[in-house]
Parts: sequence; C-alpha cells; structure tokens
Amino acid sequence: MKPLDLKSIDISGSNLIEASAGTGKTWTIAALYILLLLEKELRPEQILVVTYTKAATAELRDRIRRRIGQTLEFYSGGRPASTDALEQILDTDRRQDPERARLLLTRALYSFDNAAIFTIHGFCQRALLENAFESGSLFDSEMITDQSAIVQQVCDDFWRSSILTEPDEFLEHLVAGKYTPEKLAAPFAGHYQNPGLKIVPERHERELNPLIAERDRLYVTFCESWKTGRDVILEQIESAGLHQGSYSPNQIATAAGIINSWVEGASAKQPCGKLEFFSSGRIASKVTKTTRHIPDHDFFTLCQQMHDLTEALEELFRDRLIACRLNLKRWLERELRLRKQALNKRCFDDLLLDLHLALEAGSGGELASRLRERYRAALIDEFQDTDPLQWNIFRRLGDADGYPLFLIGDPKQAIYSFRGADVFAYLKAGSNLVDDRRHTLGTNFRSTPALVTAVNRLFSNHPDPFLCTDISFEPVTSGRSANDSLLHYGSPVPQPLQAWIFPRDDQSKAENKPAAIEKIVQSVAGEIARLLEPGHSVISSGGQARALNPGDIAILVKSHKQAELVQQALQALCIPSVQQGSATIFKTTEALDLLRILRAVAEPGRERLLREALLTGTMGLTANQVAAFVDSSGEDPEWEAWLLRFHDLHAAAGGGVVAVISRLLGNCGVRARVLSRAGGERCLTNILHCCELLHQAEHERGTSLPDSINWLERRISGDYSDDATLLRLETDDNAVIISTIHTSKGLQYPLVFVPFAWDAPSARSGRVMFHDPAGNLVLDLAEEDENRKLAGEERDAEAARLLYVALTRAEFRCYFVWGCINGAIDSPLFNLLHHGKVKKENKSFAALEDLEILTQVRELAAAGDCGLSAELMPPETSGCIYRNDIAPPALPGCRTLSRPPRDDWRVASFSGMLSGTGHGFQPHDHDNLVTAAITEDTRLPEPATGGLTIFDFPRGAKAGTCLHEIFEQLDFCPLNRDDITRTAGIVLAANGFQECWLPAVSGMIADVASASIIRDDPGFCLSRLRSGSWQCEMEFYLPLGHLAPETIRALFDGLLEEDCYRGFHEILANLSFRRSRGMLQGFIDLVFEHAGRYYILDWKSNYLGHRPSDYGQEQMRESMARSAYILQYHLYTLALDRLLKRRLPDYDYETHFGGAIYVYLRGVTGNDAQSGIYRERPSARFVARANRLLLA
Repeated sequence: MKPLDLKSIDISGSNLIEASAGTGKTWTIAALYILLLLEKELRPEQILVVTYTKAATAELRDRIRRRIGQTLEFYSGGRPASTDALEQILDTDRRQDPERARLLLTRALYSFDNAAIFTIHGFCQRALLENAFESGSLFDSEMITDQSAIVQQVCDDFWRSSILTEPDEFLEHLVAGKYTPEKLAAPFAGHYQNPGLKIVPERHERELNPLIAERDRLYVTFCESWKTGRDVILEQIESAGLHQGSYSPNQIATAAGIINSWVEGASAKQPCGKLEFFSSGRIASKVTKTTRHIPDHDFFTLCQQMHDLTEALEELFRDRLIACRLNLKRWLERELRLRKQALNKRCFDDLLLDLHLALEAGSGGELASRLRERYRAALIDEFQDTDPLQWNIFRRLGDADGYPLFLIGDPKQAIYSFRGADVFAYLKAGSNLVDDRRHTLGTNFRSTPALVTAVNRLFSNHPDPFLCTDISFEPVTSGRSANDSLLHYGSPVPQPLQAWIFPRDDQSKAENKPAAIEKIVQSVAGEIARLLEPGHSVISSGGQARALNPGDIAILVKSHKQAELVQQALQALCIPSVQQGSATIFKTTEALDLLRILRAVAEPGRERLLREALLTGTMGLTANQVAAFVDSSGEDPEWEAWLLRFHDLHAAAGGGVVAVISRLLGNCGVRARVLSRAGGERCLTNILHCCELLHQAEHERGTSLPDSINWLERRISGDYSDDATLLRLETDDNAVIISTIHTSKGLQYPLVFVPFAWDAPSARSGRVMFHDPAGNLVLDLAEEDENRKLAGEERDAEAARLLYVALTRAEFRCYFVWGCINGAIDSPLFNLLHHGKVKKENKSFAALEDLEILTQVRELAAAGDCGLSAELMPPETSGCIYRNDIAPPALPGCRTLSRPPRDDWRVASFSGMLSGTGHGFQPHDHDNLVTAAITEDTRLPEPATGGLTIFDFPRGAKAGTCLHEIFEQLDFCPLNRDDITRTAGIVLAANGFQECWLPAVSGMIADVASASIIRDDPGFCLSRLRSGSWQCEMEFYLPLGHLAPETIRALFDGLLEEDCYRGFHEILANLSFRRSRGMLQGFIDLVFEHAGRYYILDWKSNYLGHRPSDYGQEQMRESMARSAYILQYHLYTLALDRLLKRRLPDYDYETHFGGAIYVYLRGVTGNDAQSGIYRERPSARFVARANRLLLA
C-alpha cells in the first residue's frame, strides 16, 4: 500500500483506500467527488455514493454539498488564497479552467437534490425499480422491516409437515432437548437466504428403526440378566478389588439403584446414565495391582453392548437433527422467497439478494451495463462492513475497464459481524488490486499528537495485534496542533492515554468479574466527578479554551447491562448521563415490565397477573403493599381502585395499545412516578419507545391486544434488532454519554473512558461460524472442536478490532482499565501489554502481583515519550458530588402578558367532583364511586339455607366490575337462557369467580331481562329490545362553561324535596373542588330507545340487604341520595339531551326523553315489578337551568 496522494491519483479504474481511525475518510470522499465532477464532468446523479446507515447518508450528503459550495466559491475568487489541501491541489497539480469549473460546480449545486447518495439497501431498491423488467421485479412491492412473522410461519409449517412425521423415538429426543421450530432454525438466524453460506457437515437421514429394535431386544435380555443375577453381579464387582476411586462401595450402591430404577421402568427409551459404570470395558480399565479377580458375569458384557448401542443411537439422533436442520434451511430458502412474492413484500435482505440474482442471471450483463450507464462512478463508504453478496454487486458494477470505483474503509474497524458484515470480503477485494491501486490515509485529524503516539506504541508492541496476518497496523501521524490538549489546573496532561491497573484484594488469584465491575464503575464515576470540579479541567483547542462539560465525556461499554451499571454509579454522584447504544429496546427492564402490565390489562379478572404487574419497577408498588392486598382478601380500598383502573385499561384496549399506555401513564400516575426517581427519563423513554413499536406492529398487522402481547413476548425472548429497536437518547441535555463501542464507531469525544477493555469476548453458544481458507463463510452444525476453535479465533480477532475502535475515539485523553480479572487473559489487551513478558495462561498471569503488572505496562510506556502512562486505579470514589454551576445562557426578554393566563381548563368527571378534585378521567362506573363519608358493611352475609343466591354474591369493585362486564357483553336481541348462562360463565371465569356462582348470577340476569323496566309500559322488558336500539358503555364529553360547587348547588335549588333527599342535600352542601371549565367526561352503562323515547339505564350491584324487600323504593332512594347517584343521572341526562338535540330534527325533551332507570341487580325478582328498579326523570326546568348556568 502507499499513502493516498490526491495530486496524482488516477480516478479511473478501481482503487481501495484504507482509512485508519480519524484520518479524514469523509473529507477524502468529498474530495474525490469534486475530482469526478471536474475531471470526468459527471453530474451528481451519475456519481453513486453508498454507505451503510441513514445517518451516515445524511452526513455525506451535507458534507459533499458544502464542499461543492466551498469549491465553487474558491473558483469564483470570492476569498483569498486557501489553506485547504484540496483547493491547493486544484490550484496547482490538478489545475482546472476556472470558467469551466464554475459551470460544472454550479450545475452540480443546482441539481444536487438528485445526488445518488444512498444506503446500500436504498441503492438496491432503486436499481431494481428502475430496471424492473431486467431484474424481474414488481413495481409496488411493500417494504417490511421485520420478516419474523413470515419466518415463524415457514418454520411452523416445516415442523408440522416434516418433523411431526419423524419416528416417535426421535420426537422424544427433540422434546427432551426442548426443541421448537425457533430453536431448530436458530443457527440460521440472519442467514436464512444467504447463498454464500456453506453448511457442514452434510448429513443424510439414516434409518432409525433397526437400531431401535436391536436396542429393545437387548434391553429385554439385559433386564432378565439383572433380575436373576443381581446379587452375583454386585458380589463380583464389590469383591474384585477395582480402583477404589471409581468403584467404592457407595458408588456401586448408587449405580445399582439407578440400574434398578431403569429396569423397573420397563422401557429402554429413557437413557440410563450408569450403563458405562458396569460395562466390561470400563471395568477392565480400572484393574489395579491389588485387584483380586476381574468380574466376568455376562451382565457386564451386556452393559457394554447396551452402552455402545445407546451411544450409536445418540449419534444417529445428532445426525438426524443435522439432517433436519439442513432440510429446514433449504425449505426456508425456497418458502420464504415464494411467500414474500405471494404477499408482494420485501425485506431489506431481499433487496440485496434480488439484485445479486438479477446480476448473475442470463440478462445480468445487460443489467450491469444499464447500472454503469446510470452511475458513471461509484464510491463505497465503510467498505469493511460489506459482505460477499454486496461485494459481488459492486464488483459487477466495476467490471468495465476504467470504471471509477473507490472502495473506502478500514479493516481494523470491521466490528459488525453480528450484523452480517464480513471483513474477509474486504480482504478478498483488496487482494485483487495491485499495490498502486491500494492507498492509505496516514494523518489522524481527530486526536492530539501525544495520544496518536500512545496508540501507535500500544498496537506496535505486538507483531500481529489484530490476530490476522492480512490486517496490519500502520502507525499514523497527527494533523492537530501540539498545543491542543486537556489542561488540569492550567497544565497540559503529558500522557493522554491512561492505563488504570485494577488493585486486587487477594494478590494470589484473579479478581472475580462482578466485584471488579462494581469497583471499576465507582472509580470511573469518582474520576469524572473530580474532572468536572470547577476549575479542574479545561479543553484547549484551536487557540480557544473552555471548561470541560459532562457532554465532553464518553464512557464506552460492550453491553446494555454494563451501561446500566455505569449510569447508576454516575447517578449516585449526581452526574447527568445518557445512554447511546446498540442494545435493543426489547432487552430492557421496561419492555419486560410492559409485557407483564399488558398481560394484566388483557385479563383484568386474574388477580395474580395484576399483582405481577403492580410489582414491576414501572408500576412501583412494593412487595409489602401487594402482600397487604392479599391479606385483606380483596377488601382493601386501594386494591379495589387498582382493579378498577385495570378494568378501565381493558376497556380502552379497543382503541389500541397506544390508548392503553396513554391511560396507564396518565390516569395510573406512571409518568409522574417514573420521572420522580433516579434514571426516570431513561425509563420513560423506553416505555414510549416500546409503545411506538407496538403501535407500528398493530398498524401493520391489524392485531388485537393479545396479538400485541404475543408479538412483544416473542421479541423479548428472541433476538430481534434493527435500527428502529435501538435504544434512544432520553435527553438532549449536557450529559455524560454512555455508549456501546459499536455505536461509537465513526464518532469522536474529547475525553473517553473504556472501563471494560479487560473484558474478553464470551463464547457464543449454539452456533459455530468461521471462514475457510478461501474466505467463504462456514456454519458447522456439528460444532466440531477444531471448527469451534477457528470460530473462537475469529471472535478474538474481532475483539482486537473492537479495542482499536474504542481507543481511537478520544480527542484529548483516554482511560482504560487493565488487571488480573477473571477472563482478562483472553482479552486482546493482554497481547498488547504483556507480549513476550508472561505466558498466556491463567496460572502465570495470576502469579503476578498488581505492582508487577503495573511495572510491565510502565516499561512499555517508558520506551520513548509515547504518551502512555499507568497507575493503580484510584479508590472507588473521590468524595466529589457533581454540581452544575454553569448558568444557563441568557434568553431574550419575553413580552409581558397583559392578563394572567387561564389555567382552569380541564376534563371533569362525576367521581372527581365527589373526591374533591373536580377533574380526572372517569373510569367505567362499577359502583365504587361513593363519597368519602359513606361507609358500607363489607362483611359477607351467611349463605342462604337453600344454597347460594345473588344476595350472597361478593361485594366490592371486583364483583361490580364482573356483573357490569356480563351485561356489556349480552346481546339483548334476542336473549335466551342459554345465551345468559354461556356469557355469564365466560365472564365469571375470566374474573376469577368459581362456577358455583353461575346459577345465582344467571338467574338474576334472567330476572332483570324479563322485568318490567318502564313504568308506563308494563309489558316491555329488556329482552324485547330491537336490534340496533341500544348502546352499551356510551362515553361522552360534555362542554362545560362554569363548573363550581356553588353552580351544582344552584342547579338543584328548589327542585328536590328536602325531606325525601336529605342525604343528597348534605352531599351538595359539602361539595368542594376547584372551579373549572372544559369538558365533563363519563360513561353511561346503557342507552336504549323504545316507542320513540330514549332512556338512560345504570346497573348497580350495591348490597342493601338480604331480602327483596330491602330493595324497595324508599331504600333505593336513600341509597341513590347517599351515593350521590342523583347527581350522576342528572349529569347523564344533560349529556343525552345534548346528543339528541343534534341528532333529532324535531327533538323535544318532554316528548323524546324517557328518563333514568337505575337497576339494583340484587333486588330484581320476577315476582315484584317494583323491587330493585328505581325510575326518575329530571324536570325540564333542571335541563334549562343547566344549559344556562353550567354548559357551554
């Protein structure tokens, strides 16, 4: 390779540019773009620029546009001689005719909105659409971001059609291994349709039945031998004098017991773990000098045969499993494509595959020519993150001689293999180019000279720092001024790369990870608090100086869990922070909390689910609070309130998951509760993020709440991740950035901490993937040890590249932690810091004391003035608490209001009036809304002698909710006893009531349905309602002009007799809530029409006594007054009156409004038409007065 020289580079043909961290990759792309505009005279729509994220695309578009404008200004003579490197080149070595250059640049600037700057998927989609006939693409394919539902369907179909037809023995093997369709397909995740994936070993299904038959035959002989010769067998082996470490009396007795159980089980299907113990081969291997005789009973030979047969059968099962997986892979490749075509849908991977197949097809040459004609040059950014499929597309694009193709990337920063990126594709592409076409960028414009020197020294300390001979480390120089630095109390930091050596409590062994992590995060937080002390740290850059702010600091971690631990430590010292990572929202605590909450919303009658929901961190109740609910047997008022809230949420589920979560955040107080605690902004951001994704899935699939719950459950338990699921910033405030190393790639920060640089990569279980000598990606389904080792080596190599990315993000200073911690020896830092000084084995490294480790690192730092220093990690806390003494910037003065703003607009409700607040959304009325002064006897009466009756039915919110739900689900037209029993049974069970209540409840409903409900029409009952003549749970919003306690009292002045409604007048006198205007909200249980008149009906489950006579008119009137239901039906009347005025052209209150009916469900009997039914009709004077005094 040679340094890139823009003065002489040939912009025709293919070129590879290796851009090390901070060396101006984006600047170089913009410079090459200018050369293509000027020298090739191309237009923006003819220059293809491809990168890998939407954010990078937006940045490239902005940077290139600005570069065109700057260059045009340069050629226009609008400013003096430039110090810009490109403009100097254009003015000398690659001089252009100024007039021609101005023309080309002006044209480019005017047409830049058409610039072909895309993500890789955007380019493929455009190429397919613009060449639909050549590529065989449909014009209107729907793009989907998540194909998991289709994948699941395909896997399920394969399971049903292929797996369930397998022999029973193999199915039992799958059940024992807890295999599901998802687990069977797990090795292929992310590679369902990857044509370049090579799968080994190739296994074919072998016949199982002969081996199974042989085993069963041998089992019979085995059992007979054991039963008849057990004592002899045990006597022989006990007296043989075999090795006592393997055949002690206790071991023999235990093994004999297991053999006994297996024989008594009378089935060979379940494997026996002690066959080898009694096998002749193992016995022969345990003979010692003191052995008296070798046991020779036939049973031991049978054990050997049975053991060998079992092993052979297990191997056959493993081979058959591999064969099934191979069949599934082929099924996925075929069926996924066919089903998406049938649905006319595409995911992002399909775009790549479709373009690749189109280019490889018979007409691929013509398609490639059309693409080259459309795009006369191509610049591929982040080329190290490509894969063989993508490289094949770009290779075909650049096949023509002289086609300008620039591949820009850095193999040292190839860290996205988990997303399918393949650094071997980069290496293969580079190997096809001659050295003159391979360039490097050798000047780092990000970091200070001392920091660049330190990183050079660290990675040069090992001959193969990236554990790959094809990826070398080339030292770079710094393009920044030596005066740019971080100042501590006015003095520059001499060694900007700071190694902290972890101090162990016990110098004889490695520190365990959890203890080390706890100390490290506290030390990092303490150091940050110290650095942020007023006057401590100043950034000097470009001749300007400013204080170090929290937003200048980044802490780079490897996982979301590490990020949470760091954030907690920062919060303890009051240091503001935000998380910015590649972790998916589905792996957060809030996602799991939301799943539990939605389960409780879906089934509000299951109290266990409700308790689980309340115990989540999002809801915030303690175990003691929930235990108190349990101890109260459901009679705690707070528990009843929670039951009602969740029933209200259940009712809101018809409006979608957004409606549910909005009410959860507001009505249930979750938003205020979450934001009141440390880390609340993060929690709320995650909740809203989950809500958005659930709504999107609901919109795309038209799902119900149970479907949304299943969707969320699959994502939490699975491995789903795309840009839309990545964690979002919880605040834009000036705060310490906690980011994963993967997310930090391409970014820079003034000061960086890498606290977990010592943490070695964990071995991924379940999938062994590596590359063969030809660079092809291989998946080993058998997980052979040699291939597992190769996969581990590639994982270690990527860990080294990840470390390079982490240590090259800083501008002025970088801290990293090192030490003898469990697993650290497998970290790439070990190779860099201790190469040639200590053996790479746990025992040798643990033998070093911390001071010896410190000395070895200092010896590396002492090799020249390299900017690297080492010291023992400081104590866990500096004792500093961060104080933000920076005054906010002064804002321009605002106009003074001529009068104070009105803050009295709110949504009022009946329950709010009684509770004293006057506002708040009204839940569905389930008989719990009574004044604070009212108390009811909640003790259950003794059951009637003849069995349970409706009078015995439990009282309280849960019971009322259940009865309301039954009536809400009933279809009154027509209504028969079977319908009643079926509906009542379903709702009672859903709400947790035993079946013994069904006769009493269904009997009560039948009585209510057949009762004379209207005073003037004795023959009418609810079961005679016409279809479409009623509506359940009618929600209303009634505009209010002036709501105040005195207004409510004025409405009833002189309208109700004092003696008859004494309890209600007392309530009116005691009303106390804030004056307001706005809307009155509520729910009416049932509105129905009969004979041209409209009626309000409300169900009441209140317990007034154990006899029908306890539900007479006087008793009900007293209850209506005492519970303020009189106010309730008057408000309902106003709402229905306003609605009817708008709907009926000739509406008249006296003619069309029938009145309010309150049905006390426990008191309705078939024998007494008056029992349990309270009827009232507000006067027209009240309605007129309310329209004048109350309503807007």
